[in-house]
Amino acid sequence: MKIMIMGQSGAGKSTLARSLQKMTGSPLLALDRLWLKTDYDKEAERWLFQEQERFMADNSDWIIEGNYLSIAKERIEQADLILLLRLPRHHAIYRVIKRSIKRKLDKRTRPDVPEEFKEKFDQEYLDFLRYVWRYRKEKEPLALKKLTEQDAMAKVVILDGPHQQKAFLEKWRNKSS
Repeated sequence: MKIMIMGQSGAGKSTLARSLQKMTGSPLLALDRLWLKTDYDKEAERWLFQEQERFMADNSDWIIEGNYLSIAKERIEQADLILLLRLPRHHAIYRVIKRSIKRKLDKRTRPDVPEEFKEKFDQEYLDFLRYVWRYRKEKEPLALKKLTEQDAMAKVVILDGPHQQKAFLEKWRNKSS
């Protein structure tokens, strides 16, 4: 099965992806692990797209987590299941700040982030927090529009918060048993 996980920062994409990987044995591509190694320019975006394409071509089943809508077209087309994760924005902000502090103290707390990535509490970080705060109003509608345009809404499961994610995993575990 090919599973795409997208949604708000701090909503639990990486955690859910690792849980599904353990259950299914499917290879996992965490797009942040690649993207955060780059300088975020157009060449980096082309490289990220090529890495994603190679990963999808090399694996009959896969899990890919991360948004990156500019390179999502093929992911959406190939996915059998698309999970869209949501959280209330104040909860997402809290989780993002908490994970940033934890990673500052111990890099092992975020295995889906490259070792060399430095967590900085600077203007760029504040801009990122603004992005997290505005995600549901500004970015999620773009994602839903793209999914609708690609006639993929039938493959989408929206999980609102940790309780629905946990219930989804339980259902998946029971289905797999």
